[in-house]
Amino acid sequence: MKFLIKNFVYVLIIFLIISGVFALLFNPFEEKTEISLSKLVEEINQEKIENITIAGSEISILFRDGTEAESRKESESSLTESLITLGVDLEKLKAIEIKAELEGGVWIWLTPVLMFGLPVLIFVFFFFMIFRQAKAGAGQAFSFTKTKARLFGAEGHPKEKISFKDVAGLKEAKEELEEIVDFLKNPKKYLKMGARIPRGVLLVGPAGCGKTLLARATAGESSVPFFSVSGSEFVEMFVGVGSSRVRDLFSTAKKAGTSIIFIDELDAIGRHRGAGIGGGHDEREQTLNQILVEMDGFERNTSVIVIAASVTGDTPVLIKKDKECKLLPISEVIDSYYQKREEGVEKISPDLKVLGFEKKIGKRSSEDNLYFSNSAFKKVRSVFRHKVNEIYEIEYPGGKVKATGNHSVFVRTAKGLETKAVSELRPGDILVNLPYKVNRTTNKKEIRAHKFNAEFNLELSVWQPLFEKFEALDFAYQYALAHTGEISQTQLGKMLGFSQRTIGKWQQKICDPRFLSRNYYQHQDILPENIKVTPDLMRLFGYYVAEGYARKEVDFCFNRNEKEKIEDVKNLMKKIFNLEPSRIRFITPGAVNIIYYCKPLANFFGYYCGKGAKNKHIPYFLFEAPFKYFKEFFKGHCGGDGYIDKKGRGEITSVSKRLILELNWLFRMHGFKSYIRSFRTKEGRRIHNGKPLKESTAWRLGFGRTQNPLTSEDSRISGSVYRTIIKKIKKIPYKGYVYDFCGCDNEAFFGGESPILLHNTNRPDILDPALLRPGRFDRKVVLDMPDINGREDVLKIHCKRKPLASDVSLREIAERTPGFSGADIANIVNEAAILAAKRNKTQIYQQELLESIEKVLLGPERKSHILSVKEKEIAAFHEAGHALVSTSLSENEPIRKISIIARGMAAGYTLKMPIEERRINTKREFLAEMATLLGGYCAERLKFKEITTGASNDLKRASALARKLVKEYGMSALGPISFGEKEELVFLGREISEQRNYSEKIAFKIDKEVEKFVKAAEKEALKILSKKKVLLEKIAQALITKETIEREEFERLIETGKANKTKLPCLKIKMKEVR
Repeated sequence: MKFLIKNFVYVLIIFLIISGVFALLFNPFEEKTEISLSKLVEEINQEKIENITIAGSEISILFRDGTEAESRKESESSLTESLITLGVDLEKLKAIEIKAELEGGVWIWLTPVLMFGLPVLIFVFFFFMIFRQAKAGAGQAFSFTKTKARLFGAEGHPKEKISFKDVAGLKEAKEELEEIVDFLKNPKKYLKMGARIPRGVLLVGPAGCGKTLLARATAGESSVPFFSVSGSEFVEMFVGVGSSRVRDLFSTAKKAGTSIIFIDELDAIGRHRGAGIGGGHDEREQTLNQILVEMDGFERNTSVIVIAASVTGDTPVLIKKDKECKLLPISEVIDSYYQKREEGVEKISPDLKVLGFEKKIGKRSSEDNLYFSNSAFKKVRSVFRHKVNEIYEIEYPGGKVKATGNHSVFVRTAKGLETKAVSELRPGDILVNLPYKVNRTTNKKEIRAHKFNAEFNLELSVWQPLFEKFEALDFAYQYALAHTGEISQTQLGKMLGFSQRTIGKWQQKICDPRFLSRNYYQHQDILPENIKVTPDLMRLFGYYVAEGYARKEVDFCFNRNEKEKIEDVKNLMKKIFNLEPSRIRFITPGAVNIIYYCKPLANFFGYYCGKGAKNKHIPYFLFEAPFKYFKEFFKGHCGGDGYIDKKGRGEITSVSKRLILELNWLFRMHGFKSYIRSFRTKEGRRIHNGKPLKESTAWRLGFGRTQNPLTSEDSRISGSVYRTIIKKIKKIPYKGYVYDFCGCDNEAFFGGESPILLHNTNRPDILDPALLRPGRFDRKVVLDMPDINGREDVLKIHCKRKPLASDVSLREIAERTPGFSGADIANIVNEAAILAAKRNKTQIYQQELLESIEKVLLGPERKSHILSVKEKEIAAFHEAGHALVSTSLSENEPIRKISIIARGMAAGYTLKMPIEERRINTKREFLAEMATLLGGYCAERLKFKEITTGASNDLKRASALARKLVKEYGMSALGPISFGEKEELVFLGREISEQRNYSEKIAFKIDKEVEKFVKAAEKEALKILSKKKVLLEKIAQALITKETIEREEFERLIETGKANKTKLPCLKIKMKEVR
């Protein structure tokens, strides 16, 4: 940007100079009035002329009143002769002063010089700028190996100096670092004692606790240069770039003398070498090695302190999200989590699953050996994308896949499955694909594929696809009904964009919105509300995908000789939808069209199978349906677009690539081998003497005799399923994003046109032990979340330059924010300032700060989330149940606030405020917390005699709490034993993986103990609520009326109901809110 502005200024200056010169050349003097010689004679005779100047043929005239004029004479004759000829008075002419000058003056020679010399000068200047820029660009081309560290402190940004006073709390951490500050300020007294300065300090703590701020404060207190750089800036695809940047960084720091290097997010390059992720000697490990060399290679007088894979977007993957399965390019899946041009940031994806695999448990399986059992949908912790400049293309029978060199894939070996970096793959390596055939040369042949749900049971709404596009109208309609009598019809009309008359008709049940009324459509009394997914429906879907289309009607087109299929479609439509054909047409020679004029049904078929030949696809639920459903779908589709020869070999052709890819994946998930071919149709071809058609691409799915799913006998095992052997692998240039799933179960997912098993990036945050030994990172400073005093200090710092009202109590805010980091508290203050400005206030009041706590903790209020009267009552009793059980158990903390106003993902919430901050919890506290979590569930059962989905999150948390109580804390009848081994690095606070180290028998006992604890908590909650049913009703009614109850009002309700505290034999895990 800097160079761009500079160049723009140069161009502007050149333009102004050229414009000025040309303006001067073509108009050097102010323009004068030109008069004729006859007019000049007239003016002379009237004695108006002062003097006349002659320059060649040019005549300059000065009048007595000071004005000037010009005239011209013939160059051959003199002016006097011309004037006499025109009748000038000679006496008056003699009284006028007449002067003669050389013609042109300075412009005679200056004009040609400028006309020819100026362009030359401009060209010289232009080429000078070009060569100057080229020279700078050449220098920049080699500067990418230079460090990108920002310099703060001495010569960097002196105005941004930060001291320990600017860091609130963290007393112990500051004391540790003050020793280093003192060493840097007064090195002599330490050197006399033979002490050496620590080479490295590792700051460890949760996000937002102030690690970066503390590092900068250390540099500020020491008054030494502070070099700040992110660990990710050392990561480059070019070999040696990261190492070169490390060398340049340390070299720059040494030249600055005593200095501090701060490497943020050190784990980006410092994880355990040889971890098996991304291969062996990759660029990251070379960078890490260089850091170790630099830290070891410091001379004694050097005072420098250090503070501490993917596939291309077109790779198809099978995901499950919102209960729907879709085969999509991985870019379509992951791009939705990112903003435009955002990359290099891991995004959490709790709602996403991808097709991975289950490990086979058997005699040969062990920790060192991994075997494939079947494919299955697995959770994805997070997604990731970034840009690269080159990738590897792996070619294998059935397709190609492109991945970065440090990405891993699974390969088959004699010892089971192993991961191998793409850069280390060689032709002949065997990839893991579907179907997975084992024991090919023995009598125990086995094909392992996907395990489908044998209890598959699904119903589809016939009308839902039609009404889905009118969601906004439906919301307005439901909103108007819900607020009958509460808001005037005129006001509702203005809010929703409808007339008062329309709102009135809706509320009086005179009519429904036309587009939401089934009376607007034909067959409203014939079509069923829901239909069950059956093999017959799937065969009908197959016919539609092959030979049908949907607009306002559903049309099936068959050859007239395919009488069995025609009758089958008619019978299926009658059996499933109660419809007879509206019309049968014989327009196209040899073809018959069976037409059903039914818009709801057209939307139904289009919704589940697509509209238009190029947009056809399989129904999403077919990826989870057992084989008989797939077989019938394929039977219908193959009957329309397929061909099977006498030997049983078949092919299916379609212009929809998505459909062919989905069928290929389904074939393989069911254990059948298929292949894909593409071809181009010729331009100008005609069908039945119709219009000439354009050139297009079509795809063909083929399968062999033994791989035909329509045969009565299963011949898959006898057929030859060739292994997926790599044919070729090559490195190619690439510009764009690459994508990865992180933290998949079993660290794998299937991808590719013909699916192969890829190894996901688990991104474990483990630092290499070599970084942690003495002489490198000598000190580990752990930063905890601030306590109540620390939070108050942080609030004071962030409120310094903000106008606070007199009613603001920072101590109360600190009391209400246990478990908040410094960054969270800064966010609270900022949100309060925004809220105050939004309300046009000149100061920030306590109310804004209190509201901001809830916004940061739970999310913004969802005012559009409007509950019906029944839902509001359920939510009120649910939250009242939480609050009443919590306040009835002495081990629990007091209630701060109860609300049924939706915030974030919670429909309601109950906030608790601890009297004191605890770091150790007892069994009683844990059980009290579990009873509180189940309070809402039990209150719903007690009041409404039924269970709703509102308690799902509570049940999940209570179950997890009970399992920790048994497996981690040794508080069950199984005794003081920890079950499950975890590989972790304690000071990093990150758990890496968990391995099961107990038998099935013990697992059964653990489940029983978990069940015992949950049942006991449920029993206690029911007991309390049954005993205090009147008080429960009272609290719930107060919530329904006011929607929010603060601590004081809640305590008044409790006092009037005399809710006695109950003691309980009982997990309390820092849960400050119950949603």
